[in-house]
Amino acid sequence: MNPPVSDTSPPTPTQAARPEKPSLMARFKNLMLEYGPVAIATNFALFGVVLAGFYVAIELGFQPASAGAKAGTFAAAYAATQVVKPLRLAAVFVLTPLIARIPPVARFLERNKHKWSL
Repeated sequence: MNPPVSDTSPPTPTQAARPEKPSLMARFKNLMLEYGPVAIATNFALFGVVLAGFYVAIELGFQPASAGAKAGTFAAAYAATQVVKPLRLAAVFVLTPLIARIPPVARFLERNKHKWSL
């Protein structure tokens, strides 16, 4: 008996099934489950630093050339902060695990992980 012949060729290494990349929301949920309040604190700290940076830049003479130019300084700084939100969130994904390695933060996470994980 002859073995059955297939119509398709065997998969090459480039055609092999690759694991599907998780969505951004799934990655965010995993970040929150693993790091909880550290991720939230990192997000708010970066938000504050970026907002303050834009506020100071506008006060020192940077003139935004958009609709925010006619708004107040704080409103223009907030609008600029929202424009760079994707970069800020990317920084949260990168910085949170690094911050979690700091020994006091790591101890806090180990002691309190049960409070926010499911």
